[in-house]
Amino acid sequence: MISLRLHYNFTKIFVFIKLTFTSCFFKIFTHFCNMKIIFYQKQLRHFCRCWQFGIFIVACFYISSGSALADQRNPELANLFLELKTAKSLEDGEVISSKIWQIWTTHDSDHTLSKQMQMGIDLMQSGQLRAAKAVFSYIIDQDNKFAEAWNKRATVLFFMGEFEKSKIDIAQTLALESNHFGALAGLGMVEVHLGNHKAALEAYKSAASINPHLLDVKKAIIRLEEELKGVLT
Repeated sequence: MISLRLHYNFTKIFVFIKLTFTSCFFKIFTHFCNMKIIFYQKQLRHFCRCWQFGIFIVACFYISSGSALADQRNPELANLFLELKTAKSLEDGEVISSKIWQIWTTHDSDHTLSKQMQMGIDLMQSGQLRAAKAVFSYIIDQDNKFAEAWNKRATVLFFMGEFEKSKIDIAQTLALESNHFGALAGLGMVEVHLGNHKAALEAYKSAASINPHLLDVKKAIIRLEEELKGVLT
């Protein structure tokens, strides 16, 4: 009889411990899930703030492959930049800038590198950032004077959140092509994410001085000027 009672009591204790442990585990698990939800909500809000202008940057960097002549070493660029500044309409400006991008994304002598450039762009557009980075790095290894390879890798690094590395590649791009308005616009975004709003404003203004038809860049300039004015007053 005593043995049965002891067995009954131990059974009750075991059930109590099991229920208590299960309850505690459920509470801890629920708290963990709530923390993860809060974290991802914050990440989503941050992503949404960057999304609209990020779309502009991706659109700028995406140019379909073709049989254009050459990259930044093409002498035709000088005339195109002059036409870009004097274009009377947004539509004309977009046509000219498209020609400039086509030249930038096509290697001057190696058709294989031009095809690899397009492959890297396709990978970047599909969100395969690590693969795209590997392709652009390979192109740079083959020809480190190909400015657009540096610029495209800078773009990938930006979307990977590696802002300092992106900034280094942008500097290489601008060393090879000082009129690269896409790289300057990208530099503005990098500086914003690094908290350097004055430097971002300067980069955006430089991009707009070369290509006055970048509407999103103009909006960014107005926004930053207002922000900096508020800081100074």
